[in-house]
Amino acid sequence: MLNVSGEVFKRYGRVYQPGEVVVREGDVGESMFIIQEGEVRIHKRIRDRETTLAVLKAGDFFGEMAIIDKEPRSASATAATEAKILVLSKDIFESQIKTNPKIIMSILRKMSERLRAADRQIKTLLMRDNHSRVTGTLLLLMSKRGTPSEQGVVMDRKETLDELVNMTGLPLEKAEEVLETLRRAGIVRFENNVMMVKSADSLERFMNYLEMKEEFGL
Repeated sequence: MLNVSGEVFKRYGRVYQPGEVVVREGDVGESMFIIQEGEVRIHKRIRDRETTLAVLKAGDFFGEMAIIDKEPRSASATAATEAKILVLSKDIFESQIKTNPKIIMSILRKMSERLRAADRQIKTLLMRDNHSRVTGTLLLLMSKRGTPSEQGVVMDRKETLDELVNMTGLPLEKAEEVLETLRRAGIVRFENNVMMVKSADSLERFMNYLEMKEEFGL
């Protein structure tokens, strides 16, 4: 389902250029999308700012909710790079489910993962303290984009900083201030274009400390 032949792509595929909108928030959904190559940014307007909810890669899919419940799109999707995407209509989607039951489990697992991630992100964004918002978002990004190593979890410094700004809605300098605090605390360190996070556990402990401060007004 997630990986298709060239013939299938010729029939149902489309190439989107960087910055090209795939779907818009509020539109009526008639298709779901499976990324074959490239990246797609999922984003949403929250109050007066745009927030990045996720950056999806090859093998990921999106838009399935709109053709299941027939509700308007809950978020927008824009090609972050040149992206080759399989576009499946409701009829094709339903026929695939009938012929390949594994699709159902794949979609259910992905939806469960997204709901859990959304819950964590909402909880993080509701925090008033900038340190809590950036640290919580970094924890989310770590699980998606980090590469484990003997010294910690390796992440691209610029890419991570850009996503922190997009996902928290904070100015660049505020996000950098929080990362500097984490550096002084020995939780992260920088080497040229790389950011090394000590461990998810160290970030979680710092998050717990910040949540206690906020709860008790310390």
